[in-house]
Amino acid sequence: MDHHSTSKTSLILFISLSSLLFLATATRNIHIGRPDIHSDITEFCKKTTNPAVCAQTIQPHFLKNNLDPLKALDVEVDATLASAKKTLIDIQTLESKKGITKSIKDSFDTCKDQYGSMLDAIKETKAAIAKKDIITAKFKFSAVLSYQGACKDAFESGKIPFSEDSDAVYNLGGNCLDIIADMEKAAGPQKMPPVQQTPSAFSNVIGTIN
Repeated sequence: MDHHSTSKTSLILFISLSSLLFLATATRNIHIGRPDIHSDITEFCKKTTNPAVCAQTIQPHFLKNNLDPLKALDVEVDATLASAKKTLIDIQTLESKKGITKSIKDSFDTCKDQYGSMLDAIKETKAAIAKKDIITAKFKFSAVLSYQGACKDAFESGKIPFSEDSDAVYNLGGNCLDIIADMEKAAGPQKMPPVQQTPSAFSNVIGTIN
């Protein structure tokens, strides 16, 4: 083998080794951030109503950060809000079609009212989350599934024309309540604020009356 061939072989070997070293370093750097974030999300979501929807919803928000339950809850609430808005638009679109019976129209009207109230409840929930007030968030959000159920019950047949949207709201809303319940459990018993007694007419009277 001549000197030229030897040099060429050495160069190829050097480039190959350099490439392997680069790939190994790059791969290591990719996993330095959060190598176990996927397993964290899986563990976090497994207790929810729909773990697959939970993971799909929150994972894009935690690609580089640690899993924060409060932020995850906020993300899931946002997803519920978006789903509820879409459902309300679909209800209005379906109701505007010609040829629907009065009974069906009445059902749509009920659903419009229920989903309107639902949007208000979700917005109030987000305000509570912003204050890290989980107790209030639970209280406000617990109405969401009640509104969803009331809309569903408005149809006599039990089959609603927007069942896919309704189910999406149910799954996301159920996930939110499950996350809140898990956060409450992790936080332990919460002390309720002391009840203030209303002062009586004699509160400021000193001494006794003979």
